[in-house]
Amino acid sequence: MDFDVMQKALKGCSLFQELDQGQLDLLAVGAKTAAFATEDMVYQQGDDASGFFSLVVSGKLEASTQQGYVLKTLGSGEIIGEVGTISQQGKRTVMLKAVEPTTLLQWNIRDIGDTSPSLLEKLKDLAWRRIKDFNE
Repeated sequence: MDFDVMQKALKGCSLFQELDQGQLDLLAVGAKTAAFATEDMVYQQGDDASGFFSLVVSGKLEASTQQGYVLKTLGSGEIIGEVGTISQQGKRTVMLKAVEPTTLLQWNIRDIGDTSPSLLEKLKDLAWRRIKDFNE
């Protein structure tokens, strides 16, 4: 993926907006990319999170229960996978499917904690907000 596209995606995400250019560069260099076609399953509820969370660079995803109830549609600039990543069980809490071609940037939470503890705290806060939203 083009470095400029990565930088634009990072700057467009509220989680990363307070980071300086050097921190954004480190995130871009450390990111892995993943691409999914329409109808591809990103992950299933109960899958091992393996410490990974992602930023949606382009496309759309549907978060749903195993019964097929759609909880939320997620798009460009949104973080995914943070709940399973920070949970004690380390498991995915929803099914996530691409509803159009989608590109993600992915990181391991251990790498983030090593390079930016404040970002790790923001990621945890986001996860707790999502858990609260789904339980209301």
